[in-house]
Formats: sequence, C-alpha cells, structure tokens
Amino acid sequence: MMGSKNLSYKITTEPKLLECQNDNNPELLDNLRYYHQMALRGKKSSVKKLLNVIEKYPDVPQFKNYLSVLYRQLDDAQKLYDVNKWIIAEHPDYLLGKLNLASEYYSKQEYNKIPDVLGHEMDLGSLYPNRETFHLDEVTAFLSTTILYYAAIENLEEAEMRYDLLENLAPDSQDTEMALHHLLAARMEAEKRRFDKEQKTRISVTTSPQEVSTVSQQPKFHHEEIKDLYTHGLYIKRELLEVILSLPRETLIQDLELILKDSINRYSYFQNIDSEDEWEEETMNFVIHAIFILGELKSSASIDIIFQVLSQSEEYLDLYLDDCVTELLWEPLYKIAADKLQACKAFLFRPGIGTYAKAVIFDMVEQIALHHPERKDELISWFGDVIQFFLSSEISDNVIDSDLIALMICNVINIEGDNLMPEIEKMFQKGIVSTGICGHWSDVSESLTQPNMHDYKEDILTIFDRYKEVTTIWSGYDESEIYFDYDLYDRTPQPIKTEPKIGRNESCPCGSGKKYKKCCINN
Repeated sequence: MMGSKNLSYKITTEPKLLECQNDNNPELLDNLRYYHQMALRGKKSSVKKLLNVIEKYPDVPQFKNYLSVLYRQLDDAQKLYDVNKWIIAEHPDYLLGKLNLASEYYSKQEYNKIPDVLGHEMDLGSLYPNRETFHLDEVTAFLSTTILYYAAIENLEEAEMRYDLLENLAPDSQDTEMALHHLLAARMEAEKRRFDKEQKTRISVTTSPQEVSTVSQQPKFHHEEIKDLYTHGLYIKRELLEVILSLPRETLIQDLELILKDSINRYSYFQNIDSEDEWEEETMNFVIHAIFILGELKSSASIDIIFQVLSQSEEYLDLYLDDCVTELLWEPLYKIAADKLQACKAFLFRPGIGTYAKAVIFDMVEQIALHHPERKDELISWFGDVIQFFLSSEISDNVIDSDLIALMICNVINIEGDNLMPEIEKMFQKGIVSTGICGHWSDVSESLTQPNMHDYKEDILTIFDRYKEVTTIWSGYDESEIYFDYDLYDRTPQPIKTEPKIGRNESCPCGSGKKYKKCCINN
C-alpha cells in the first residue's frame, strides 16, 4: 500500500521528463502541442487530421491519446473506448493509456477490472518498478483515478488517504479538484447509507398533528405598528424595529405574545395560504419577528408562550420557523430563559415533542456555559438531571428520542462535561443514542477526555445585527453563492453560479414547482 510520507519514487515538475519520451524532437513537440489544442476544440473535422499524424508517428502514443480526447469532446463513447484498447494494444506501458482504460471501466461501473489495469497495489511505483522519477502531472492523474476507484467500491478510508496526499502535492490541480468532487459525492452516498441503516433502529417520540381551527381574523392589538410584522420578511427595516421596540413595554409584550397565539389559532388559515399561494417570507415571518423581539426585550415572563410554540406539531414548526429552529432560536431563548432553567428542564420532560424543538434548549444551555464559565458546575448538574430522566424513562413514555440524546451529548462534549461520562455511558448501554450523530461510546469518551480544539462560543448579537447577518450570509440571501450539483450516477459535479440570484420565494431551479425556500435552499 502506498503511504503518504514514504513514496517509493521521486516527483519532478521538469518538462524534460515528459519530453525525453519523444527523443527531444522539437518538431514533434510542436506537433504535440498543436494536436492537443486541436483535440480540445472538439471539431469532427479534426478526426482525419489526427489519424494522419498517427500514421506518420505510429510509435508516439500521445497522438492516439489526443484522438481519445477528441472523441470524448465529440461525445462518441464507443470510438473513445476503441481508441483506449488501441493504445493499450500498441503501447502497453503508456500511463495515460492505462488511465484512459481505467476511466472507461469506471464509467461502465466495471470497478473490478480497474486493478487489472493499474495494479492491485494501486501504486505508481509498483506499476512501473523500473522508473525512479515521475512527472507531477502523471502522479496527480494516477492518484485522482485511484481515488475514484476507492470511492466507487466504498473504501472511503483509502480514498481519503490518497486525497490527502494529492492535495498536499498539488492543491490547485484540476485532478485534485475533480477528485474532491467525486469524493464529496461518495461521502454523501455513504452518509445516506448510514442514515438509512440507523433510521431502522432510531427511537423517536410520537408527535401529534396540528389541531385544525376555523379562525381567520387577525386579533386586535394594542399597537397598530405590530401589524407590520405580518408583512415583512427578514429584510425588515431597522427603523421599523426601532419604532416597535420603543412602544410601551407591557402592552408591546402582550401584543407579541398575542402574535404567537395567533400563529397557533390561525394555523389552518396560514397553512392554506401556503398550499394555495406557496410560501411567502413576508407573510410567514411574523412568528420569528415576535420571538426575536421578545428576546431583545429579555421578556423572561414570556417563556411559557415560547414553550407553547415549541410544543406545536412538526407541520407548524416547518411552516413558520423551519431551519430557524436549529440555527437561530437559541439566541432569543438565551436572552429570555437563561435564568429559567428549571422551567426549561420541565419542558424537556414533556412527552410527544419533536427532536429539534427540544434540542434548541440544549444549544442555549451550551452557550450559557460558554459565556458564563462561573455557572459551569450548575449547568453540568442540570445536564446530569436530564440524563437521569432519560435513563429512568421507558420507550412507552414517549420522551426518549435517540437523536435528541445524541445531540445533547454533543453539547456536553462542547462544554467539556467529562464529569458526566459514567451517566453518558449508561445511555449507550441502554441503546438510546443515535451513534451516527455523536459517534460510538469510544468516540464520545475520547472526546470528553481531550481538550476542545474549537471555540464553540457564539456571538450574542442585537436583533439588528442578527437580521443583518442572516440576510447577508444565509442561503437564498447571499448573491455570491456557488452551488455544486452532484449527479450520483455519472459523478461529474458541475459548479453553477447563481446569476441572477435565486430569491427564497422564487421557483426552485430543480423543477419541482415549489418555492426555493421550501425545496432545495439548504441542499
């Protein structure tokens, strides 16, 4: 096996290494450059010209290779394959000929044939034992092909090791970029297989569907300005927020809580709007606004209505909050509930509440621990109480959620809660942890005994700065985004720059007919 630090050969970038294979013939070198460019242009009329030069230089494999390049450009697979066999027959030691044939087998998904071409050790030095030095281009081409092979046969460990070597040797090479695209696709496939397997043993709570109501009228508020929250997305103007925040505190809080109750009472009304007219950010973000403004007001008395919101159905959370639950809600909760941890614990003990509605509580407590290290012992004890609750609960209690427990373990690792190792191990022994999220017990125990190398502390921003950050860098807002479209069958990723910007409320470019916000925005 090839090691990353002890290659059995030397690498050079000296062009003469490749040129000497052609006897340093200046005329021939000029022809090679000319016909290479001709092949890349991909004109059908070039086929005859290349056949003529191959006839003139039958011992020069590069011209045949350029013919294969031309057929690839012309999308003529059969002739491309025929040329590959021609090269191998007449030039069995020509590396690019071997790589072309290996690529053919890869495209045909005949992966078992690739070692017969590139050697079962998949090592360039072993394939050419009489050569001491290889050009960097030869090495990167060989490595990238072996990465594709190992990714295809699901040996990601070997593929990753070879990619690390390739990246160190040629970080800016097209071979490195191409190999990374294929490796990312293989990682995605492996993750999907792991996820599908774990879903069969996952323990989850049973949640109730959202209650149907016939209310359709907006409630009466103390302040007319509150109605503006129903007509603005996250691009809401700072001046409007400042006006609302300057309203009398008591009646403002009452109005904001009434917004949250309204979102529950009129769920059917807004759900119908979403179904008929499709999701509109300006219409549906009033719940986010209300929670964030309550956070800005540090309205700890509003914790009960927040819990009521988080206790709603998954359909409700998807309609109004979606990815904001996992990405944003920890911050207003931090401002509202940092001194309400007993109430938070009681909420976690309620049955029938979805994974991420509870996980946001753990994210908030993690941030309290990181921002207030003087409270760490208190918070470790708090996590300990939650763990004991899960250990003493039964599946039938409808509170054990293996994903939630795994996410909680990640939070404990982030605050270096090694004191809880015995209790965490018991949860693994009980079989109530999703190992695909936090790893197996060996991984967790190692993480808990090692110092954190990453700072997990998040900035606590004002509502103005948080909205600005979201609308600057989130998917669907950032105009400079670049997306990669992975076809897991041909494994040829193509970068697509969003010009013009795809709005969150525009039709999704995947062709589903749904709004971008409700389809591929997070892919």
